[in-house]
Amino acid sequence: MLFCPRCKVSLGSNTLWCPLCGEHSQDSLEAIPENQKYAPVEFANEVRNAEEREKLTPVEYRFLIFELLCVTFGIIFLVTLSSDILFHHAITWSRFTSLSIILLWLLTALPFALWNRPWILFSVLAPSAILCVFLWGIFAGNLSWFLPLGLPLVLLVEGLIAGAVPLIAIQKNRGLNTIAVLLIALALLCAGIDIFVRFFLYSSISLSWSLVVLLSVFPVAGFFFYLHYRIMNRASLRKLFRL
Repeated sequence: MLFCPRCKVSLGSNTLWCPLCGEHSQDSLEAIPENQKYAPVEFANEVRNAEEREKLTPVEYRFLIFELLCVTFGIIFLVTLSSDILFHHAITWSRFTSLSIILLWLLTALPFALWNRPWILFSVLAPSAILCVFLWGIFAGNLSWFLPLGLPLVLLVEGLIAGAVPLIAIQKNRGLNTIAVLLIALALLCAGIDIFVRFFLYSSISLSWSLVVLLSVFPVAGFFFYLHYRIMNRASLRKLFRL
């Protein structure tokens, strides 16, 4: 068996150098002769994982996604616009695709840039969505639907988002209550679409198909609220349902 004369530890049978101090191995624990010198092996003062430098922080990860989305949408925007100009020698159908690409970029890429500033993000996206719908009507040559249909629907979606997101954020314990809030928001969205479309087409305010959605979703959402807070209060479901 081999030993390290400095560390006084046993080494493997084929070990020439001590992995702790770099000393030459010996077959006994006797002191090394003074005339026998060995070059010490230097070790780093701090050992680090080499893969740590390759890992991205959450901020760097979000910026990378933002950059990739900007490049992707930028390429699509330039390709569609240049193709339209090349084949038609004017900007025709690319007006609609360009507007859609810009809106998609705002909805997907901008949240990563304003991750910790939700109200600034909302204040940018809300007027941008209204402007995109308005420009769509201008490009189509017909704005008769904008005020009675397009604008109310956009404002409805923005209002539901502005109400649902803070309501979910203030909840200390999220679970079935989050699903319930989202279900109620979707049910109100269906009701709003039903009302605005019927008013635009028939000049009457009433509910048709959305009434079935409301009667189906609200009891389920209420049950989710009840079940969530019963669980949070550590109520026994076996006692609750007498099982």
